[in-house]
Amino acid sequence: MNILCIDDDAEYLLGLKLDLKKSYQITTAMTLAEGIDALKNDSCVDVVLLDIGLPDGSGIEGLSKIKTDFPNVDVVMVTAVKDPKFVVHAVRNGSSDYLVKPYAHEELVAILEKLAAVRTIRDRHDALVADLNPTDTKSRILGSSPAFRDLLSQAARLKGHNANVLILGESGTGKELLARYIHSIDDNASKRPFIAVNCAAIPEGLIESELFGHERGSFTGAIERKIGKFELANGGDIFLDEISTLKPDLQAKILRVLQEREIIRVGGNATIHTDFRVLAATNIDLAHQIESGQFRMDLYHRVRVVQLVIPPLRERKEDIPTLIAYFLEKYGKGIDSKKITGSALSKLQNYSWPGNIRELENVIHSLTILTPGSIIEEKHLPNWTMNGVGDTTKRAGTPAVPEMSAGASYKDFVNRAERTYIEHILTVCKGDKTRAAQEMNIGRTTLYAKLKELGLDA
Repeated sequence: MNILCIDDDAEYLLGLKLDLKKSYQITTAMTLAEGIDALKNDSCVDVVLLDIGLPDGSGIEGLSKIKTDFPNVDVVMVTAVKDPKFVVHAVRNGSSDYLVKPYAHEELVAILEKLAAVRTIRDRHDALVADLNPTDTKSRILGSSPAFRDLLSQAARLKGHNANVLILGESGTGKELLARYIHSIDDNASKRPFIAVNCAAIPEGLIESELFGHERGSFTGAIERKIGKFELANGGDIFLDEISTLKPDLQAKILRVLQEREIIRVGGNATIHTDFRVLAATNIDLAHQIESGQFRMDLYHRVRVVQLVIPPLRERKEDIPTLIAYFLEKYGKGIDSKKITGSALSKLQNYSWPGNIRELENVIHSLTILTPGSIIEEKHLPNWTMNGVGDTTKRAGTPAVPEMSAGASYKDFVNRAERTYIEHILTVCKGDKTRAAQEMNIGRTTLYAKLKELGLDA
């Protein structure tokens, strides 16, 4: 915690520095103007100890200015006279607490510890609210095929256990939704955080800050303290999607966190205890990455206490009608409600779905928009679903041109063609987004933005 003390008593300031230097970072100022300048120049100040009587103004006036210009800074008023009216006035103007000189060292420390605890709770609450990620587990947890029932049976056995889980599966099979399902079956799941992190979507220079958090001023642009994902996950689960994309140096830091259950924010020195379960996922063969030195074997064994493998949609075709019914209801409400003929359903059930449930959902969503009338027939289906086999042998640059219904707009065609192209590239690249971005000759950030725009980032 960083403390700024504004007081015109040089002896008092020296004594304060000696008392607190082992546990806190102390900055001092002898006038209100010096104190305000210090706040402007140092974005890391957490608490101001503000004397009531200063050479260039009243502490109460300084309190109002500080709380107006620096609302996240806690202010503790310091006075030599215990006056109830002063206390009430200070609290009304935003003071977090007050001290009456002379005070005991333990009294000051107790106030500082209380403010640190409140600040941590406030920061964690704000970060959790910002990180809220609505769940829609039902949409892809639907299914009654033997392969899927066996998977859910294995997942159900995790209830009450804090073992780390590695979820394997092709792109689009619903790995995050399975992780959310595992989280949801535990007791008091609604009171336990679920923090999802897409490791591949975060720029390399920011991922350490994202996972561990950072202190204000720890690097250019760090104007506020940030609570990291591991800290947010305390008492719950953290989902590390595409864990295979992490660089070896970061893997080593994560391994230490999993071993010690402690983190240190970037730019900080305080050790923060945190306890969580890791639910990791990847569509990459980690054994091959271990052999090539791209993934640490010790981290692999640490996260793979339990391993679950999600079957691709082509191995659970019995679930396709149920999923189609769900997506038709989800996207075709009210006047846009659609039904599908038996022959069209059969064609979709016989297709191999290389993009898995994500591809199925996107196809059904498209059909609810573009199909004229209320009945989806074979003629309305995309041409690549009609031969029953997903064509993954074509060159990456030559996906099929999408079929369009009569009356479709140019914008509809462009959006659908773009979606078709990106899905095709991802299929050819087996879900590897870095490789897909290279194949399309665009940046990975651009690809992720386009996936989000087209609703392909689920």
